[in-house]
Amino acid sequence: MTSSRTETQFAFRWRYALVVFIIALLFRGLYLYEASHQPYFRLLSMDQEYNHGWARCIASDEWPAPYDRLQDQPFFRAPLYSQFLSLFFRVFGDNMLWPALIIQLIIGSISCSLAYGVGAKCFGQRVGIVTGVLCALYWVLAYFDAEFLLPVLLVFFAMLGFFLLFLAAERSSPALSIAAGSALGLFAITRPNILIFFPVAVAWCWWIARSMPKGIALKFVIMFALGCALPPTLVTLRNATVGKDAVVVASQGGVNFYIGNNPRSNGMQAVVPGTRHTWWGGYEDTIAIAEQGVGRKLKPSEVSTYWFAQSLAYIRAHSRQWTKLMGTKSLAFVADAEIPNNSPYEARRINYLSLRVVPLGFAVLLGLFIISLPHMVAHKYLPVHNGPASERIRNAFPQLIVAFIVIYAASIIAFFVTGRYRVPLIPFFAIGAAVTISRLADAVRTRRVPRALMILSMSIAMVAALKIDYLHIRANTRAWAQFAEAQDMLSLGMNDEAVEQLEAIRAARSMPLPELYISLFRAYGSQKKRVDAPAILQAAEEGVRLFPSHPDILWSAAAANMDMHEWAKARKHADAYLALRPTHMMAFKMAFFAAMRGGKHGEALKYYQRALKVDAKHEVVQRMGLELQALAKKMDEAKKASQPETPRKLPE
Repeated sequence: MTSSRTETQFAFRWRYALVVFIIALLFRGLYLYEASHQPYFRLLSMDQEYNHGWARCIASDEWPAPYDRLQDQPFFRAPLYSQFLSLFFRVFGDNMLWPALIIQLIIGSISCSLAYGVGAKCFGQRVGIVTGVLCALYWVLAYFDAEFLLPVLLVFFAMLGFFLLFLAAERSSPALSIAAGSALGLFAITRPNILIFFPVAVAWCWWIARSMPKGIALKFVIMFALGCALPPTLVTLRNATVGKDAVVVASQGGVNFYIGNNPRSNGMQAVVPGTRHTWWGGYEDTIAIAEQGVGRKLKPSEVSTYWFAQSLAYIRAHSRQWTKLMGTKSLAFVADAEIPNNSPYEARRINYLSLRVVPLGFAVLLGLFIISLPHMVAHKYLPVHNGPASERIRNAFPQLIVAFIVIYAASIIAFFVTGRYRVPLIPFFAIGAAVTISRLADAVRTRRVPRALMILSMSIAMVAALKIDYLHIRANTRAWAQFAEAQDMLSLGMNDEAVEQLEAIRAARSMPLPELYISLFRAYGSQKKRVDAPAILQAAEEGVRLFPSHPDILWSAAAANMDMHEWAKARKHADAYLALRPTHMMAFKMAFFAAMRGGKHGEALKYYQRALKVDAKHEVVQRMGLELQALAKKMDEAKKASQPETPRKLPE
């Protein structure tokens, strides 16, 4: 990789790109074939369900609840992926599943070919080919290419943007420059955290354009900046005009920042404390809590600002705890274990021959990338201002790649870490890994044994260090995999099997989280067996002991005690629920009838009076009023019946 190499060694070769594409497509096709035979293949949950449902609404222009709120509000999440999926709904209707997945596999395979292109343009054919093959056979990329989630587009736009930017700089082409910027701009309306990289990318373009002709240099930089800015600007304008709120791309930033920066955060679990653990439940609760905290209705941008402010207050008040949390997130980011978000995909990897046949994990890619860093950014790659333009770009481009990795990684760690969020960086790590492999091959080929041993030993040590599961992610993920399987059983109507699985997790104490108890109550409720009432009650009381302030568990405990006619305990849990949800009518109803059945008629009257102040016209309030009237009538009749008749005076 010195200046003596011919330019053809750094060219994009279509035949190599095609070979990489075919390998990637075959690998992904094999995985999709295996996945399609799993009983849970068609089940969508959390983010997948949201993306799918939103896409259906866009395509049909029909907006049933709860998606109706997305129609005329600023985007809560960046819109491009759901808009992409909506194209398949328009063409194929509800039969869009297979066409969408096949196109995603093709896009993912093209991304591998683009990764080959970036590696080859920077470091030569061998590095490019190894990069492409690593991406083609890396199981995490294959897995996410077959999911209705963002990574398939993020990887594609990242690799397309960098490949076009290299060509644009090499050819001094403003047209390619705006194309490269547009690809990165489309990345921004798929996931907005790349926005913080744009100033660095524009500065790099200005720096590299200094050697271009004056008439082209300024145009080159402006066109790249325009391409980057146009997609997010259009989405922001849409938010301002349709949603009446100047939200930059999406309003979820504040909530996501609080998720990873609050007193109860572990930096990896994507839940706001005190909110429901469902997608729409959590969304509604974060808005309600913010509005309750401020004391008025809030725009989406104001909700985001509220949560940012809560996070900053925590950081200021608990700087030492937050510093430790940031260390945990940083360690989680470089960990070999895949941190699950929607599903425990690493724990399920064992079910697929295609995913486990290639022993290639994150620690291998990252470890080899770290070993390559000095060579990539310093040795023989310092920028120069003479010689061929392609050589100058090749000398400078690795530094832009490293800058992107550092900035994008920081944007993840600043919020919260999951394995899915680091997927766009995998092709760039693969480039560095390919550089290390190439250097090792060169040392072996030229019989430089000490150099080869040094590279090999450093690589082994680095990979081994990264493979250590410092945060016990895999152990926790195994329990999460069992839990996810139980939830899938519930979705398929396998309620008895779900109860058995969830009870086994509860007995093992391997997942002491509120979601376990909530799912267990749902599973028992779906069985509808009276004989299970004591088991439900036992689980409910245990859940309350562990999570005394969780509304869903309090509600389930109150309902379980109602079924067992434990009126006092039912009212106690309903009271605790009302302290958290003071306007919840069904909680008033439960507390009221628990009091009535328990003979606490005075307490029942108080619940009725409280509910009356919340909504006097609500049907629950009307029913409570009728119940009290019936009680008063009954008591009046009983009183009359208990009074002795006045004896009649007999006639004389």
